[in-house]
Amino acid sequence: MRKVQLFLVAALLAAAFSMTAYAADWKSNDQGWWYQNDDGTYPANKLEKAGEYWYYFNESGYAQTGWVQLDTGWYELNDYGICQNPIDPATQNPAGAPYGGWIKYVDWFGSKEELGAVYHNNFYWIKFYDVEKTDITNAYQDDFNQV
Repeated sequence: MRKVQLFLVAALLAAAFSMTAYAADWKSNDQGWWYQNDDGTYPANKLEKAGEYWYYFNESGYAQTGWVQLDTGWYELNDYGICQNPIDPATQNPAGAPYGGWIKYVDWFGSKEELGAVYHNNFYWIKFYDVEKTDITNAYQDDFNQV
């Protein structure tokens, strides 16, 4: 009986240690950076929060930089791929701008009327510069984890 118990314990330990373990982390290759979730999957073709920041991941799962137009509006992604749009308090997601190159209006810019502010996705937005089409690239930072 003791040998059977010892065998079962050894078999359970062997099975436990042989499982593949994933930890959520940034990965990279010569095409760019992607985020691998705890379960080994990765986000693709969507905005997703990774750590404390929001990123847009293309259809192949790579983090993007520049401006991207989605169904919910335009999103500005800095050189590290971090979404610069304000967080909508109602949804806790980044709010899409009405047009590319538009930024969230704040009072010290001047009056909404003078600046032609537009109300969209629970925020007022003003034109900062023109973006005529989606302008994105894969994020290629030397050390993405510096952010």
